[in-house]
Amino acid sequence: MRQPLISMCLIGAMALGAAMSAWPSHRHRENGGIPGQFDFYLLSLSWSPAFCQQSPRAEECNGPRRYGFIVHGLWPQYERGWPEFCGGTQLPGDVAQGISDLMPARGLVYHEWSAHGTCSGLEPAAFFALVRRAFESIAVPGSFTQGGAIEQSPAAVTGAFLRANPRLPADSVVATCSRQGAPRLREVHVCVDRSLAPRACSADALREACRGATVIVPPIR
Repeated sequence: MRQPLISMCLIGAMALGAAMSAWPSHRHRENGGIPGQFDFYLLSLSWSPAFCQQSPRAEECNGPRRYGFIVHGLWPQYERGWPEFCGGTQLPGDVAQGISDLMPARGLVYHEWSAHGTCSGLEPAAFFALVRRAFESIAVPGSFTQGGAIEQSPAAVTGAFLRANPRLPADSVVATCSRQGAPRLREVHVCVDRSLAPRACSADALREACRGATVIVPPIR
């Protein structure tokens, strides 16, 4: 029964990934890169309240817990573009379950391992331990946990992260937003090197930044 379960999870992850990507990226993808050969990591933190407004039936939106920032992924990057689907070890179920507090959608965990984790050159347990370390290394600004929607500039979003994390260089944080209706905060991207030390994002990664004058940050409910 394991293979059908994994297949169902991957199908769910494809739908989830489509919902989380509000518009197509113009960056370069390289399917079948060589595991372990990349330049840096991009930690993608998804603002769950905005995602749940767009996809209210998603797994993370219907449980007793209401999330703020969750991990979308830790993505190996080139200075231009990124590798994907590098092949290798299948993700064990216990490893997927072990990261569920940070990545509550099981299908997304399987997808992220197949698409990105396999390119890290690490085994599944080591990769998701690195995901946890990366997440725990970033302080989420307190303003995001207060009640009520916030409407502010994308620069104010990144500025809040920079103030909460003084070690981050100014060009290491990128706020992205949806383009469906009023712009909503979609994700915050943080660039780190292979040892998780902060570093500047590449020009390619910076192109993902939200360009609107203001962005709506829906509240945690």
